[in-house]
Amino acid sequence: MRIDIGMQKGGVGKTTTTINLAGALNDAGNDVLIVDADPQGGATLKTGHRDQYRTAEYALYDVLSEMGQLSLDDLNELISTGDEFDIAPSHLRNFRLEKHLYSEARGVEALKLALDRGDVDSTYDYVLIDSPPNLGPLADGALLAAENVIFPSHANTIAKDSLEILFDEIDTLEDKFDDVNISTVAAVLNEVGRDGVSAEMKEWFEGTFGEEYVFEIPDWAAVEHAIEYRTSVFAYDPDDAGYAWDADKVEELCDRYGALAAHVEGLSDD
Repeated sequence: MRIDIGMQKGGVGKTTTTINLAGALNDAGNDVLIVDADPQGGATLKTGHRDQYRTAEYALYDVLSEMGQLSLDDLNELISTGDEFDIAPSHLRNFRLEKHLYSEARGVEALKLALDRGDVDSTYDYVLIDSPPNLGPLADGALLAAENVIFPSHANTIAKDSLEILFDEIDTLEDKFDDVNISTVAAVLNEVGRDGVSAEMKEWFEGTFGEEYVFEIPDWAAVEHAIEYRTSVFAYDPDDAGYAWDADKVEELCDRYGALAAHVEGLSDD
């Protein structure tokens, strides 16, 4: 199953959701690949692949543009293996991808073709695509490649407006591509404070997505401490990291992300 972690607004926990869902799915016994399609490289940098982001010989740009030695058949050449999950990292050169894909007739379909030709679905149970925080050919391409999307968000009015814009973009893609049907997997409300989500916003999110499709992640420092540790919360060792007091919070976070992973597994089994 392929899932796009998509939101055209930055700062809503998109990469954090990607990493921790990957960790949760791995903890449940699945093989997981993260494709970092965001030129800013959040998932790449936060999982400790800084050198690859800056100096790797090849990048997603080379695969999707087919302007060098790599082609759409060669996505596997980019993949780095890890203890929790594998990753096709981002690269600084990927900032050139948006402009290139705009100019290509089927540029928006390039990522889907690369995943298809790389036969990643036979190697991995789940492919999570961390897409850019903007509308454009890379973000659209992630939606087309996955046809399943998780919406990370904050529970506020600005996020509501951003989601409605993204819903319109999805409708546009489905109108343009007759065989595409993009399904909602979940909404993940990040950085939820002590008082929870306001009644108004809770009603909107649950009315829009369905109560069983909305997941809340608390605004706890342990989330960022795990990222500092270069892992998901599932592989995070608070004692080793110097944050022993995170232990109880990590257990609760694992339960929250584990529930999201179980929800995803349930949908993929349908």
